[in-house]
Amino acid sequence: MLKYIIKDIYGNETVFRKPLKINFVSSEDAPADSLTAVFSADGIIYPLLSIEVLDNNDRIFYGYIDIQSDEQTLNGAFLTVTARSMSAILLDNEALPQTYSMISMNDLMKRHFEPLGFHSFKGTGKTFDDEFIITKGMSEWTVLANFCKKFTGTVPKIDCHGNIDISENNDRDCIYISSSQCISKKHTLKRHLLISLIMERAAVSDGYEMPFEDELAKSLKVNKKRYINTVDNKNLSPMSARNILDNADNKYEQVILEISGCIICGVGDELILDNEDKKYIIKEIHYSLGIDGEKTRIYAEVRYI
Repeated sequence: MLKYIIKDIYGNETVFRKPLKINFVSSEDAPADSLTAVFSADGIIYPLLSIEVLDNNDRIFYGYIDIQSDEQTLNGAFLTVTARSMSAILLDNEALPQTYSMISMNDLMKRHFEPLGFHSFKGTGKTFDDEFIITKGMSEWTVLANFCKKFTGTVPKIDCHGNIDISENNDRDCIYISSSQCISKKHTLKRHLLISLIMERAAVSDGYEMPFEDELAKSLKVNKKRYINTVDNKNLSPMSARNILDNADNKYEQVILEISGCIICGVGDELILDNEDKKYIIKEIHYSLGIDGEKTRIYAEVRYI
């Protein structure tokens, strides 16, 4: 059974084991996970700070509370909280505009992320001898994402303990789901996302002369061309075109599963369905608890690359 621990700004903790309503969303397209929870609650409610969710004493969510409301009705007293995971700290803080001529993740940790409470990262500490520009209005999350896009070719993740991961994320968990667990299963092919050819401008003296072709798009008779300029955009790398094609391939085939109960899994985990030889990667998770019971909806994509 899940346990919910709410802490107020004075350090007082309250443990809830039977929420009235839960809505949780974790998505690859949103840096921060979101949680809305409703509990029966009496007494004085002080300004709240954070909410932690435990599964058999293992932390599966930790976030700072954005909104709290308490309500008195004929049916009782209720507390509602809305929170986002720790990535929201980087989303909410604007970065100081500056230009780095040489940059490493160690530099970013010391100057950008450690002051916000992040003290460890997983991945390369290599120093990159190239220009990295932080412009006015960029969030600290955008700084992290742009660094990974340009130098490591990865997508950053922040776990529920505040650890930053800029590695290849190869140590994924594997989730097995049988057809008997599913309330419904929807299979979708998104042909419109595929790109057959990207022409890249990779040198100052050249035009758009470097071609990157996509075999999956060609096999499906997709005819779509794009251009990318890695010379003038300092936050792109020579591998950006290839990454764009690979990302499109991996979004082509999707399955949506509606499952009764709570399935503990994470975005990026591998998913294997019985009677299928395909390997899926989980891209989005919706968990809900309410008058209709407990359900988990999983959005996953076939891993082509």
